[in-house]
Amino acid sequence: MKTKSFNWKKYIEEALSVTDFCSIATVDKKGVWSSPVYFAWDKNYNFYFISQMKSRHMQNIKSNSRIAVSIYKTEQKGDIVGIQLEGTAKILSRNDGEKEINHAHDTYYGRAGFGPDMKEYLNNPTWLYVKITPENIFYFDTRFFGEERQLVPQEELK
Repeated sequence: MKTKSFNWKKYIEEALSVTDFCSIATVDKKGVWSSPVYFAWDKNYNFYFISQMKSRHMQNIKSNSRIAVSIYKTEQKGDIVGIQLEGTAKILSRNDGEKEINHAHDTYYGRAGFGPDMKEYLNNPTWLYVKITPENIFYFDTRFFGEERQLVPQEELK
């Protein structure tokens, strides 16, 4: 299949919608650490999750912002569809501005189905929003590409 005519946005959205959780990989002096987190994304394919600063993955992000993410449905029936990405993670703080925090909140809780009125974590200092900005997104879909993942063209992510 030629990737130039492939409807990237349609199939990326489909792949992102098949599960509520992703696996994030961070690194520290002990090595790679993988953590499952609930996630959401915005129209620019920035990804968001919340966590507590005391967790190992948050401590890792604090010292090394490089991150990898895998998003796949977990059942092993039929075709396999998923996303892998590499990029940087940023723990959002009030220094990033209220607009950025509110966007993260609305994106995250909009997906969770609670709606943006869910304010429990918005001003709770033990829970922090993390924004993942992808540098590269890879799409995997056995329906179209067999066992070969495809680098999503940058212009498709805008």
